[in-house]
Amino acid sequence: MTTAKRIGILGGGQLARMLVIEGFKIGLEMHVMSRHSTDPAAQVTRYWHEGDVSNLSQLAEFFKKVDIVTIESEFMDENTLSQATRATGTAVEPHPQLLSQLSDRLTQKQWLVDNKIPTAPFVAVRNAEDVRDFFKGHPGGIVLKKRRFGYDGYGTFIIRSSRDFDQWIAENGQKAADFIAEEFIPFKRELAVQFAVNGRGEVLRYPVVEWKAQNSRCLWVKGPARGGSGTKLLLHLEKALKRGVFHGVIAFEIFEIGAGKTHSKHWFINEVAPRVHNSGHYTIEATPTNQFQAHLRAILNLPLPKTPKLWSPGFAMWNLLGTSSDVSDDFLPEVQIHWYGKTEVRPGRKMGHITALGASGDAALKKLKKAIKGF
Repeated sequence: MTTAKRIGILGGGQLARMLVIEGFKIGLEMHVMSRHSTDPAAQVTRYWHEGDVSNLSQLAEFFKKVDIVTIESEFMDENTLSQATRATGTAVEPHPQLLSQLSDRLTQKQWLVDNKIPTAPFVAVRNAEDVRDFFKGHPGGIVLKKRRFGYDGYGTFIIRSSRDFDQWIAENGQKAADFIAEEFIPFKRELAVQFAVNGRGEVLRYPVVEWKAQNSRCLWVKGPARGGSGTKLLLHLEKALKRGVFHGVIAFEIFEIGAGKTHSKHWFINEVAPRVHNSGHYTIEATPTNQFQAHLRAILNLPLPKTPKLWSPGFAMWNLLGTSSDVSDDFLPEVQIHWYGKTEVRPGRKMGHITALGASGDAALKKLKKAIKGF
C-alpha cells in the first residue's frame, strides 16, 4: 500500500477539477497549481497554489508540498519538470520524457510505428516542398497537424485541392517544420478507448466508445461501440503499454474505415492523449472505478480492476459547448449534469457535460438528445 497521500496537479481546468473531486472521494489530499483562484479545479480544493507551471522555482516550491505530481495537459516542458523532480525528489507521473514524446505528434507517430500499431501514413515536414511532394503522392488529400499544442481541431488543416495547399503555404509556409503531414483517412466512424496502467504491470481497459465531433470538438460519446473489428489492435495496444513505463490513464482516438480499393475494413490510431480524456467522462456514472480514480490509483501503483464493470448495458455523454449554466433544470431524473465552474462563456467552449445510462448506447443518447432541448 502506498504511503503517498498528497497529490499535486499541474493545471486548473476541468480535467484537474474532476481529478480533485474523485481524489477526495478515495481519501487523497488534492493540491492544484494554476494561475487563477477562479480556475475550475481551484474552486473545489482548499489546497490551491498560485503559480505558473512553466516557472521552475514556482514548480519546485509546489513539488515540495506534495508526494507525487501529475498533469491535466501533456503540453509541459520536459526539462523543467525533470529539474523540479531532481531538486525536490518528487516524481511526476506520467514520466516527463514520455509526456514529451507523446505530446509531439511526430514522435507520437514514431512511438506507434515502433510498437507496430497501425496509423495513417505520415511524413516529417522540413519545408513546404515536403508537403507538396506528400500531397502529390496522396491525391485523395492530406492532413497537416501542428506537432505540438494542437487539440480540438486547433492547428489542423485538411488539404484536398491545390487551392487548399496554396492557402496553407501563404499562412504557414514559413513554419512548415512545425507540422507533420498525414494521409487523409475517409473514416466510417470515430472511436476512442482509454487504458489505465500501473507499475505492477496491470492494465485496465475501458470499453471502446463511438464519438461525434462538432467543429472539431467532441459533441457526444456513446457506448460500448458495437460492430468493431479492432480486437487485435486493442490487444496489441495493451501489450505495448505493459512493455513500457507509462503510468496513468492514456487515451487513443481511433478511425474505423470501411473496405475500399486501397484498404480493408480496419482500425487506425489517429491520435494519442497521455492523460484522462473527454471521451472517458461517461465513466463517472457508468463504472465503479472511473477514469479519474483509475488514473490516481495507477500513478500511486495501487491495484487496478482487471475489467471495468458497467452499471448498465449502455451509456452516453454530451458536451455542453458554449452553454451557460443559467438554464432550465427540468431534466429527466436519470440525466446527470456536470458543470465545470468556468466564469466566461465562449462559443464552442466546454462548459460542462451530461451523461445518461440506458439499455444501449443509442438508448442513453436518446435521453440526452431529449434533455439537451432544455439548454
